[in-house]
Amino acid sequence: MESIKKSVADLTEHFNLKMAEFQKDLKSAIPATSPTSNINHQFNSFRAFVLTALENLQLQVELLSRQNDEIEMRSRRKILLVHGVAEAYNTDAKSAHPQYLNEVGHRVCVTQPRVAAAVSLGVRVAQERGEEPGRTVGYAASMTSSRGEDTSIVFMTEGVLLREMFASPLLMQYSCIVLDEVHERTLLTDVLMGLLKKVAKKRRNLKLVVSSATMDAEFLRDFFDLADKKGPDRGRTSAIMSVQGRMHPIDVFYVEEPVPDYVKATVETVIKIHENEPFGDILAFLTSQEEILSALEPLREYAEKNNTDNKTRRQFPSGVGSADMVVLPMYGSLPHYQQIKVFQTAGRNERKVVLATNIAETSITIPGVVYVIDCGFHKLPHFDPSVGVESVCVTSISKNNAAQRAGRAGRTSRGKCFRLYTESEYDKLAASVPPEMCRSDLSGMLLQLKALGIHNLLRFTFPTAPPAKCLLAGLESLYALGALASDGNLTPKGAKLAEMPLKPTVAAMLYNSAEYGCIEEMLSIAAMMHVDGVFRKPSGGREGQRSRIARRNNFEVAEGDIIMYLNVYDAYSKTKSRDKKSSKACKDWCQRLYINHRVMEKACEIRRSLEKLIKGNFEMTDKVFDEPDLGTGKCRRVMRCVSSGLFGQAARRTGAGEYSHLRGASLGVAPDSCLHDAPQPPWVVFAAVQSSGDKTYMRELMAVEKEWLLEVAPHYYREA
Repeated sequence: MESIKKSVADLTEHFNLKMAEFQKDLKSAIPATSPTSNINHQFNSFRAFVLTALENLQLQVELLSRQNDEIEMRSRRKILLVHGVAEAYNTDAKSAHPQYLNEVGHRVCVTQPRVAAAVSLGVRVAQERGEEPGRTVGYAASMTSSRGEDTSIVFMTEGVLLREMFASPLLMQYSCIVLDEVHERTLLTDVLMGLLKKVAKKRRNLKLVVSSATMDAEFLRDFFDLADKKGPDRGRTSAIMSVQGRMHPIDVFYVEEPVPDYVKATVETVIKIHENEPFGDILAFLTSQEEILSALEPLREYAEKNNTDNKTRRQFPSGVGSADMVVLPMYGSLPHYQQIKVFQTAGRNERKVVLATNIAETSITIPGVVYVIDCGFHKLPHFDPSVGVESVCVTSISKNNAAQRAGRAGRTSRGKCFRLYTESEYDKLAASVPPEMCRSDLSGMLLQLKALGIHNLLRFTFPTAPPAKCLLAGLESLYALGALASDGNLTPKGAKLAEMPLKPTVAAMLYNSAEYGCIEEMLSIAAMMHVDGVFRKPSGGREGQRSRIARRNNFEVAEGDIIMYLNVYDAYSKTKSRDKKSSKACKDWCQRLYINHRVMEKACEIRRSLEKLIKGNFEMTDKVFDEPDLGTGKCRRVMRCVSSGLFGQAARRTGAGEYSHLRGASLGVAPDSCLHDAPQPPWVVFAAVQSSGDKTYMRELMAVEKEWLLEVAPHYYREA
């Protein structure tokens, strides 16, 4: 193996020497008056192509060497922790390692924390093997799947693997399970690690690989060690394998003063790089889909003007050669056919600009990136037991996150990372982000564990123990919803709620919908509550005013946001049903009313999946009422059904724009709620909150009557 590596290195060095001699002879052979730019461009393109091929050959040799080491270690160890820097454990390794494990006879399952990563890796590995996804290589993610009986390598999200454990608790369909990206320590990652540790104790033939670019390998080695007594390393059942990678130099730049608006600063930085830096693709990190869409509009306007001007110019005033620009978004809820565009090679003399959430930190690798723009923020969930609902907050990243983002620029060549924060602020960043287990609503996770037969939740082995107050709040919520009995066991209702890929509160609303005769309406509401960014929000001016008027005149109602979302879906569905063969009518409708067409299509996809579960698997049908199935009577039944799931998240008005949660927290109405500028009802329920400074705002509100709360939850409320 070492001789092969040396041969590849010698071949690369010999090629570079010969190319230098050839270029020198070429220049001397061409007359001084002849144009050489086109010849030089073709020569450099050929040289870059061959060098890339040699780099890929060298990478394959390194991976082959790792394969030999891995096979040897796996023959001796039950659990293997693959640990390496981001540049080492990249997409090439992510796609190669499962294939090596499959070649030695394993039926492999690979988990990813995000849908986009699971789907893109499944498609990539299938293409590398010269086949379509769904044959020997497949993927399974939320609301999408492509696999069959002969599929021996499956890339899936963590939630899918957890649901598969309902049918097969010991996962007998797989002989090797790979947990990837464990450094993110999501809620599902920690739950799966605890469950797989139990499975590994009962299945002697199961092999487990825990892999990540950056993780506390020694901590996880001790956690997964199944030996009764800890002794020297040879007695352990788990081992660490470090993966060494090649690192191209990365120049890091900081701003001198803090930026007031990092979205606007990102747009400006992209334009500056395009006009002043040599050719190379740009990856910019933002916190959410909403921010990405805000930056996408001005950048696409600039790109259109830039591409038109390039027809009459060859270079920018800085002296850098002019190039066309294409701007692409990348976030989790983006449809797959649009996600794959970021992985495709841009056209000739075309710079690709990708605006992404932290999905692009480690889960996926975008080829061709030379420049990275780091806004310094990301979104993290946070659970406050006093409010009883989880909020998503924009907060500073950690140093590990910053290193991951910068590493995206050094994949193929020397890169640059532009951080939109000062160096002194970087020094203040935390080393890593706390595990999601310590800052999230645990009710959904506890319900899943109960459904899997984990009766004593307090003694379940988590990698990091959750806070006791969050654990108790989750159990109280499940008991109030009727998912748990007084003895702590799962009820028949709880078993059905566990099968729904929704939050327990929303699942309870959908479960109760048959009793209220509103299954169709609740399917639409559940789908709309599962997506974000329904309304487009122009930056300001006349467009911003028109968007607010369009929303107020067409959709807003006194009943609140949840009924407003139902109106939006019903109107979109009617528009879509009128012209089933073309989506142009739907796009025009969305454009006119400032609705996000992509989000509505995602909501339709989610609703179809939920409808199949509710009407097909559960065989639920509406209860028949004597009153007309429309108008005020139907609307009140829908609202009471919503209250049956959200009764624990009720608030009472105490002043102008001020509400008090029944657990004591002080809450406000979110500025983007349709109840913010309208007469505010005495009682409301809410599905989400957002934090801004020291103030907490309710989102996705709905007006309720006090009597409804006493009716739907007599075990929870009593009139004082």
